[in-house]
Amino acid sequence: MRKRVTIRDVAKAAGVSSATVSYVMNDLGKVTPEVDRLVREVARDLGYARNRAAVSLKTGRHNVIGCILPTLVSPIFPEIAEAVQSHAETKGLATLLVNSGDTAEREAEALRMLAGFGVDGAVAVLHPGFDVDGAPPFPIVTLDSALPGHDCIQADHAGGGRLIAEHARGLGHTRVGLLSGADEIASSRARRQGFLEAAEGHCEIVWEETVPLTAALGPAAQRNLARRDVSLVVCVNDLVAIGALSALRDLGVDVPGEVSVIGFDDIGMSSWPLIGLTTIRQSLLELGCGAVNQLARRIDGDIAPPNTRILPVELVERATTASHSPSPESLAARRSRKAARKGMSRN
Repeated sequence: MRKRVTIRDVAKAAGVSSATVSYVMNDLGKVTPEVDRLVREVARDLGYARNRAAVSLKTGRHNVIGCILPTLVSPIFPEIAEAVQSHAETKGLATLLVNSGDTAEREAEALRMLAGFGVDGAVAVLHPGFDVDGAPPFPIVTLDSALPGHDCIQADHAGGGRLIAEHARGLGHTRVGLLSGADEIASSRARRQGFLEAAEGHCEIVWEETVPLTAALGPAAQRNLARRDVSLVVCVNDLVAIGALSALRDLGVDVPGEVSVIGFDDIGMSSWPLIGLTTIRQSLLELGCGAVNQLARRIDGDIAPPNTRILPVELVERATTASHSPSPESLAARRSRKAARKGMSRN
């Protein structure tokens, strides 16, 4: 069995003192850049690894954080997890990833488990029904849904909804169908509200259906799409939009010639050539990195009041939206329907 490499071994090979090696490996910044580089190269060549247990006993910190996400099936959350893990690594922090299954009970269990592992803090997406009183004493930075007493970082969901409304108005869309998320989901609620407020007086909501945040649309949503009575379908996220695109193409509806479709998030597959989805981009990289930065400050002792940081979003125009102007045939058909309804009312 190979003997464990110690600080003394690194110091001897590098021609420096053990204290100097300790300064470098603990990022204390008390040496010149040249010495820092030399010590790190020698440590790497020798296979030296810090004894984290000993460091923890000395500092009271484990340099490990948790990352709690509701699922790893939806593409958005693995992208967030990668951003958290990669950025945490640059700060000398390891990451424990936990899939909570999107229930408040499992989230509480996940936090208790992380507390048992001695993590220094956590980045978490928490259920709206999470019990604040059950939160452990370490710092938590939440994504999207604010937790009283803790920091939160989120995209400007309402602002994204307003951008969709402005885009719809600019393209001449007046009859809109909504595929919305459940109202208890804060981000879904904010996106819908932002759109409705900005679209008021310009767009008629012909139909609306609440759907799961997946590409698998239910029968009610499929029936609404089959009505062909809207020129724009606004979707709560990109997965739902991709499901709508698939359903419309199965119905023989030309996108965007007959109906435009827009999503929200800008997940990786939205830019694939066969999809080319127009969407609202939220920077998942900035979301994950921002959460880690704020958590690191809390771990280092920042006692400023909790705050919520709102990240800007932007419209990304691709191939699923286009300008709309009613054809003469459709206008005539609409007048005919109105006339028929008036005739029926007289009878």
